[in-house]
Amino acid sequence: MSSENAGGGGGFVDRLKGKAKEVAGSLLNDRQLEREGELHEEKADAAQEAKRREREAAEERREADLVARERDLETEEQRLDAEETAEAREAAIERERAEEKQRIERERVERKADVARGERAQHAALTADEQQAARERAQARREASQTEQEAERARSTAETLDRAMDKRGQ
Repeated sequence: MSSENAGGGGGFVDRLKGKAKEVAGSLLNDRQLEREGELHEEKADAAQEAKRREREAAEERREADLVARERDLETEEQRLDAEETAEAREAAIERERAEEKQRIERERVERKADVARGERAQHAALTADEQQAARERAQARREASQTEQEAERARSTAETLDRAMDKRGQ
């Protein structure tokens, strides 16, 4: 017997009860007892399916979190690289200024404008990567949520079958 069948929720017990009632109903030609047995087995199946879906949802959440963490690290690395690049560019500009004090004012203004455009482009590239990472995280969370909803529907089905069996048993 697997740990799933022996685990909580009475899946194994319901399956065993179901088989017993089904066989007894068949032997006694009692269709209602047979149906109760079938309902017990359906309940066990539904409980097992709910547990499987819960495990899948948890795994998807873990995977989504891992992907999000990896994307965050990647984005941070890109940001740090961009900062280093910007700092290196700024240092080069300062050296050029010191070496070329004789340049006219217009050339100095153009260099500053080039640096600003480069920084804006780098910032725009980082922003686009961060937005992509956020969209991927949101998609992964939606998928995990959908799997959780499916698991909840399976649990609800199991509870409905359980109540139906309880009503028949009374």
